[in-house]
Amino acid sequence: MKEKFNSWAFSKEHGKCDVITLIIYLLGVCTITYFHEPWFDEAQAWAIARSGTIKEILFEIPHNEGHPPLWDLLLLPFAKLGAPYELSLAIVNIFFITLAVAVLLFKSPFPKIVRCLLPFNFFLFYQFGVISRPYCILVLAMFLAAACHKNRNEHPVKYLLCLALMCSVHTFGIIIAGGFCIVWLGEIFGQHYKNGTLAKVFTDKRCWLMLALLLFVVLILIEIFPSENTYVDGKATSKEIFHFSFNFIQLLWIFLILTEATIGQVPQSLNTSYDTTSLITLSIVAVLIFALAVSIFYSNKKLLTFLVPYLIFSLFCTLIYFSLHHVGIITALLIYMFWIILDENGKIQLPKYIQIIMNNLHGKMRTVAESLAFIPLLVPIAWSCSSSYFEIRYPYWINAAADFIKEYDLDDYKILSEWAQEPKENVDGKWTTNGSTLEYYDYPKLQGWATAILPYFDNNIFYNYNIDDHDKTFMYYQSSTEEESEAIINKWREQGPPDVVLDRCQLTRVYPDIDVNDYVAVKRITAYKPYKFTTSEQYITIYVTKDLFNKIGTLKEITAKKLY
Repeated sequence: MKEKFNSWAFSKEHGKCDVITLIIYLLGVCTITYFHEPWFDEAQAWAIARSGTIKEILFEIPHNEGHPPLWDLLLLPFAKLGAPYELSLAIVNIFFITLAVAVLLFKSPFPKIVRCLLPFNFFLFYQFGVISRPYCILVLAMFLAAACHKNRNEHPVKYLLCLALMCSVHTFGIIIAGGFCIVWLGEIFGQHYKNGTLAKVFTDKRCWLMLALLLFVVLILIEIFPSENTYVDGKATSKEIFHFSFNFIQLLWIFLILTEATIGQVPQSLNTSYDTTSLITLSIVAVLIFALAVSIFYSNKKLLTFLVPYLIFSLFCTLIYFSLHHVGIITALLIYMFWIILDENGKIQLPKYIQIIMNNLHGKMRTVAESLAFIPLLVPIAWSCSSSYFEIRYPYWINAAADFIKEYDLDDYKILSEWAQEPKENVDGKWTTNGSTLEYYDYPKLQGWATAILPYFDNNIFYNYNIDDHDKTFMYYQSSTEEESEAIINKWREQGPPDVVLDRCQLTRVYPDIDVNDYVAVKRITAYKPYKFTTSEQYITIYVTKDLFNKIGTLKEITAKKLY
């Protein structure tokens, strides 16, 4: 029985098993997507496609978004024609991620048991399958590149077209593809040097094709290079974005990214405070996992193919911009690495120290040791199950907020949305102190909650959202000088005080003479955002004036912090 199972599980033949796995994957993603409510990033792309012009999408918006506009262009026909928001967004994403999984199942050289498990990895199933973002296309491009890697020297056009697609999707696609090209170029030069034909490298078709790809990437980089006032993760100018500082925690994250992509769940921010014990433990685990990966790829003569894109990626994340879901790209990179090794060698060559250890193990101990190889496959599946459960069990607030506004026809009144503010003084958080005693930097163009809600409406329902171009329903990732902020807020004042306020904000900043006691809280909506074994909680509060409260008559006042 055991031999029969091993014969099936470790066979590399493609067939019914792959078809069944693809069907189960598709049904699973569709089911969880049904319960999923789009987050801000998903809403932002849809809003850009719906209310942005072709010129803006191609030449203006990418400077603030930081990635090429391919995803926005794919959504554009659906958004412009008025297709259902959640449904069409999900259809586009599921189409591409299903193609990616199909390539994995029918083109990869992995044994059946590995091929059947990989599609349910947390990043392939939940993060890039359920959540509708351009990463679905990036994963597809990486898997297509893996399938073409073995014959890239004989058919370089196919391989480079896959890399070009990676570059067209995302900044991280440029990083990974660039890393591959650097290594490949080194191999080409090394081959010519070894053969004594170094002069011929300038007539090598592969080099000229890579040059064409480089020119294509330069155009993309020009298109997406941050504007002077681009706002990124607390950095308010392009100078701040590229102002680097480096410390031990950032160095640790270079290793932690690999842990996060495989079997670990680490703190969610580069700025997380660590106690000494947890810091030492994290460091040891992260370095061990990194060392294991390096030794495996070194043994299979693919170390540079992994190390170059990985290090560029991790340095970009630690120095410029990073969000936890980005580590899924490293998961895809690892799949790529083992894919091309199996394609070329037919097996994974284990490092000598692992071979020595395995040779000294017998019986149950050897079985246990062999089972450890499945941990990187099984743990991410557990993450998928956990996040899927959270997705079904807990609501995300955006849909509920839109429904509440529609139920009481609040969009017929003047609604003011919370905007981004950062305390001028160094405090742990503006809600941990008395907000009215703090002075803030205002960023009136940054209104995330409003951005997430607006796809559920036919037009802009917030009078202070994009007041200079009210038909735009996407958020401009732009900071404002104090003078610019004051000019925008003055335009808000001209509209008169709001009847409805979305989330707690500094209302007296806009209307100094207003009495915040005239507003009552009527709805609190909690957001549960799943990630692996955890779900982060946030909540927003909706306030209305007492006059509107009495006019509607059916609203109920709740206990909440007052506006300030």
